[in-house]
Amino acid sequence: MKYIVLLGDGMADWPVESLGGQTPLQAAQTPAMDRVAQKGTLGLFFPIPEGMPPGSDIGNLSCFGYNPRECFGGRAPIEAANMGIALGPQEVAFRCNVVTLSNGVMEDFTAGHIGSEEAAELVGALDRTLASEFPIRLYPGVSYRHLAVIPGSEAVSADELSGMQCTPPHDITGQPWEPHLPRGVGCELVRAIIRRSQELLPEHPVSRKRRESGKRPATSIWLWGQGKPPTMESYASKFGLRGAVVSAVDLVRGIGVLAGLEVLKVPGATGWIDTNYEGKIGAALDALDRHDFVYVHVEAPDEAAHQGRADLKIQAIEDFDRRIVAPALAYLEQHPDCRILVAPDHFTTIKTKTHAGGPAPFAVCGAGVPVNGLRAYSEYEAAKAGIVFREGYRLVQRFLTQTDMDFAS
Repeated sequence: MKYIVLLGDGMADWPVESLGGQTPLQAAQTPAMDRVAQKGTLGLFFPIPEGMPPGSDIGNLSCFGYNPRECFGGRAPIEAANMGIALGPQEVAFRCNVVTLSNGVMEDFTAGHIGSEEAAELVGALDRTLASEFPIRLYPGVSYRHLAVIPGSEAVSADELSGMQCTPPHDITGQPWEPHLPRGVGCELVRAIIRRSQELLPEHPVSRKRRESGKRPATSIWLWGQGKPPTMESYASKFGLRGAVVSAVDLVRGIGVLAGLEVLKVPGATGWIDTNYEGKIGAALDALDRHDFVYVHVEAPDEAAHQGRADLKIQAIEDFDRRIVAPALAYLEQHPDCRILVAPDHFTTIKTKTHAGGPAPFAVCGAGVPVNGLRAYSEYEAAKAGIVFREGYRLVQRFLTQTDMDFAS
């Protein structure tokens, strides 16, 4: 059996007034995802467990089939695993966004979707200066997404650093940033690092050049998502499967590394609407020649919703449908001993520009999957099925382990 998970990050949404009260999934043209629903089963699942924050880290762990309550300890250490950064037992990894602050607000948590080469130059310069002044190391990642490591000390322990309250920058777009600086024991250190970056970044040649060309400059770093290394059972041990992951995002790649999966590097994979869709699905389907399982993650719907752009979110959903889901369905037609699961990892709402929990739609089709007669992939159509997985990871475990998927039990 071959298993294909197609993850549209943040695809689920609330009704949007400008779309006539439809969600972006309802408003988009999605014949391929509709076909998955028609060929199999449509329903609802909770990728974010009740009481946990609605982040892509927790949502994607669920969609890989892991119980986040058992293995989640912070987003940044997962990303560190993908970047090959070995954390010591008393070291804490932080997600380090390069952001644009303006007029006292978080103007853009992506610094205008800054390019990876530009960002690497900025992060390298910051690391050389900050590391001489503070106990910190910076590591460049992709676009605006980078990593910082701070060791625990007698003054501030690793547990205290891990326990600080840090706000994701995408949660405060357009809002004053000062009230959302880190809070708790150790916050003075992290706040000082952030403020020092605000002295250094705006006058760096990369930032000046971006400003002169009408692009948003990098004016600060923002530290959040911290934690110590998680412990995760490998896919081979947990499910008896070998697999591969395709994503532009360090977080999802990091889950793949911790799960013992092959992480496929695709040129032109950006995490935005300009990503190399064909390269990503092509690499995934080719990997099924040597693997049982592939996980294809597309970030663009989430990024568009964070901007509050319904038009871009619809475009991202339609691109995902046509350029990712349709080729996977074509593969299924040629390989009947195969299953496809389409799902988001959480809601990312146009109204709030940030994540939310709740019951998200899933569609699954292929070998051993019953047909429940629903016609379209959307939040409201899925609610008609009467199928709800309160613990979202159990849906994926059933997808990967049951020869005949019985949704009545």
